[in-house]
Amino acid sequence: MKTFIFVDRIDTGLEPLTRDTCSALLPVAGKAVIDYTIEDLARAGIREAVIVASAHATRVEEHLGKGERWGMSFDYFPGQGAEHPAKLLQRYASNIEGPVLLIRGDVLRSGSADFIISATTAGDTLSEACINNKAIGICLCRTASTTLETLDWPYSTSPAAAAPINPVNLEDARWSALDTLADYHRSNLDVAAGRYPGLKLAGWDRGNGLTVGRGSNIATQSLAGEHAFVGQRSRVRASVRLAGSCVISDNCFIDSQANITDSVILPGTYVGENIDIRNAIVNGNQVIRIDSGASYRVADHFLLTQMQRQHSSLSAQLSNRTAGMLLLLLSLPLWPIAAAGALLNSPAAPLRRRRLRSNKFCTDERQEPVRREFTSAEWAVSAPVLRCLPLLLAVISGHINLVGARAQPLTISSSASDPWERLAGDAEVGMLGPVQLDLSNNAPSEENMLNEIYYARYRSLLSDISYLLKGARAMFSGRAWAAHRQTGNH
Repeated sequence: MKTFIFVDRIDTGLEPLTRDTCSALLPVAGKAVIDYTIEDLARAGIREAVIVASAHATRVEEHLGKGERWGMSFDYFPGQGAEHPAKLLQRYASNIEGPVLLIRGDVLRSGSADFIISATTAGDTLSEACINNKAIGICLCRTASTTLETLDWPYSTSPAAAAPINPVNLEDARWSALDTLADYHRSNLDVAAGRYPGLKLAGWDRGNGLTVGRGSNIATQSLAGEHAFVGQRSRVRASVRLAGSCVISDNCFIDSQANITDSVILPGTYVGENIDIRNAIVNGNQVIRIDSGASYRVADHFLLTQMQRQHSSLSAQLSNRTAGMLLLLLSLPLWPIAAAGALLNSPAAPLRRRRLRSNKFCTDERQEPVRREFTSAEWAVSAPVLRCLPLLLAVISGHINLVGARAQPLTISSSASDPWERLAGDAEVGMLGPVQLDLSNNAPSEENMLNEIYYARYRSLLSDISYLLKGARAMFSGRAWAAHRQTGNH
């Protein structure tokens, strides 16, 4: 059965959340909207699918990959924005044999697997899944695509039929079109409260309505309401009060005495001390009130701010590798000097191996993203510029960047207790960076962390270029060649 997942709707009702992404990638209780759809497809036995995306198609592909996380295989086909399936199939192939499953990946629903299983055993030419007699964006067609021309397809610009065709009503299911910010807000709270049967939360049930994701820290006494979901790698101080239903997304830090009621905190958000948030969506320093519709930004970073890591694009990765190759060629005359010095200093072990954390990610046994580990080396010499030459090989292989935070050895915990520490450790790793170039070798660890927090928060192309230039100048300074106490970092 050929399966098409549509992620091509034209979003307007979810702005400003969809200015830099699409609705399918917005998080709902710890997972992207489209992830719930794909999990249902996998449960129904679907193993191959075509992703139809238009705006933000690159982001969609980066998030989904080739489908390995779900035991599936994905192909990608460019959509034209809210395209009707009949037109899409005409562009995709002149003739598709066998049944075709069409499903929107940018609406939230439960019961998709039940529909697929029941519709495949029925004999109708075309069947649509419905909840309360409303089409929910999933259809099974057994014949040629011309049958689809009268299909009432959500978000399609084509004329639609007045009612669903051969509806299959899902009795114990729920759905949300996610047309408005209020819909998105309510869907988050409902999924966290378990009101979408069959949707699996990305966390463990701690009892009393509290679900907590991997690597998060929250005291159960913080829950003063009915339900709360806390995503991965987040911290909620013991004095925080969570009332009503709340969703705290991944990589958030909720500071002391904060009060959050019936609200959704989006990934990477810091909520400061004594802040009172009610019936709102908070995205970094932006607050969207659901009751009044007001939207405003908080200028004080000690009250609200964005901590989320920015991932490198493919072009940036290619540029890093190319620059690393060029520097390796330029540094070739230094390698014999480094090897000779290392043999004099440590004949038994001139090249010391180190296990470091990479900028690359893989999935763990729970299919969650974690940093990869890789083996690097350093020459047993005191001059930093010679000792760190082998790290150029890690740049070429894509494990680290030329510019970034310090590479952390595995002897340092990967799950620091404080989200500010995790933000510093979450910054992309590089040979050159604020700590390596701006601070002395005996600078306090707190100062190192603050510098890397600032770098992770305000990193830009201009700042990276400035560090590259600073690194080039440092090559001709005494610090690059002077012996000093080794601290485990370059």
